[in-house]
Formats: sequence, structure tokens, C-alpha cells
Amino acid sequence: MKEKKFNSKSKEAYLAWYEQGLRDLEVADFCYNNNYYEWACFCYQEATVKVLKALLKKNNLESFRHSAFSLLEELSKKITVNKELFNLSMELDKHYITSRYPGANMLQPPFKVYKKEIAENAKNIANKIIEFVKQYLE
Repeated sequence: MKEKKFNSKSKEAYLAWYEQGLRDLEVADFCYNNNYYEWACFCYQEATVKVLKALLKKNNLESFRHSAFSLLEELSKKITVNKELFNLSMELDKHYITSRYPGANMLQPPFKVYKKEIAENAKNIANKIIEFVKQYLE
């Protein structure tokens, strides 16, 4: 019996990225609601990236980056992306490293630097970008 190869451009592939991105969004909300603001910010950025990758895969576009901004740039080759989303994505991408590493925050542990307001902003940005993507995936 011949083994079925995984096709990264298949509907199953992009749906897998989409579903995992939505689950990551739930994890981000859990962290936010339990005062783990640094992890909430990282998870909001990560969820956004995975949902963007789903749409890129659906459109047969390159998706090998970890930056929401870069992924939106790639997506704009096939879909019109407004400037506001690009600006918001730059803000969200700041959390990819600084939310996890003490050296990125002037040697402070991220949990001492990240406050509710920062996480709330990341949450709002992630939700805005994810809502934009959802219109093309659902």
C-alpha cells in the first residue's frame, strides 16, 4: 500500500495552520486572563502568524517567516492589505523576542516588564489581523 504524501498546499494543510492559530489565540487569552502578560503577547503574535500562514498556504504563497509584517507583505501579492494592518503588525512583531528573553528588556525578566495594557494592545492587534484573514478562510 502506497503511503499518502502530505501536500503543504492542500486544504488539510492550510486548515491545520488555521485551526492551530485559533487554538494559540485561546492560549493567549488564557494567559492574558491569568496575568501572564508576557506569554499572552508572545501567543498573540504566534497565533497571528499561524493564521496568516494558513491564508498564504491557501493562496500558494511563500510562508517561511515568523513576522506578521513580512507575511502580510507576501500576502499583499494576491490580496489587498490596508496600511493600518501593516502598521499594527509591526507593533505585534515586537513581542516575538522581547516577551521571552530577559536580555531583550534591559536585563529585566519579561514578566516584570509586560503589563496588562501592553497585552491588551497585542490582543486587539491580533484580533484585528485575524478577523481580516478569517474573511478569506471561512
